[in-house]
Amino acid sequence: MITSFSKASAATLPPETIDYWVTPKVVHIKNDDLLKSYLSLDYKNHTKQMVYASKDRYRSNYDTDISISDKSMSIEIIGHVFPDTVANYLPGWLASMIQNHTAIIDSGEASVDRDRWIWDSIAFVLGDYNKVVLETRNGKEKTNQEIVDAIYNQNRMITPTKLDKDVMLKVVEDIQNNNVNPILLKVF
Repeated sequence: MITSFSKASAATLPPETIDYWVTPKVVHIKNDDLLKSYLSLDYKNHTKQMVYASKDRYRSNYDTDISISDKSMSIEIIGHVFPDTVANYLPGWLASMIQNHTAIIDSGEASVDRDRWIWDSIAFVLGDYNKVVLETRNGKEKTNQEIVDAIYNQNRMITPTKLDKDVMLKVVEDIQNNNVNPILLKVF
């Protein structure tokens, strides 16, 4: 049960009935209608609150931080609760599994979560795209590959997972073609 948030105001706390727990290197969140309804009220703030609450609980239980970026965990939560938002970017087997609805969202560190790379790859593009695009070089627009390379280089040292440039390129192309699901854009 969610009980506290270090970064959230009391007025916007989620219902006490949202279920989540932690085990070594993993946060588990029950993926049900209550979670979906709660996130739908305010994708950005409520997703952040779930991330912060989960990380706070992890820190309380294990006296250390879980090694997952806020961006990556946010995208993983949204991707499981609203699977159509990320289906284009996932390998077929993972998209199928998620679309068949996973009852529990297992957001784990790279050493125990074989899918961490996909969430990181999507999250870093969505989180850094505007900043990278605004950093022009000699007044010239960057190519999609240059955008991906810049985002990749900014983040490869801060994440313990590999980043997939092909996935990142798909996300960049969808942003430029206005094909990104609006829910994903609201998270950042």
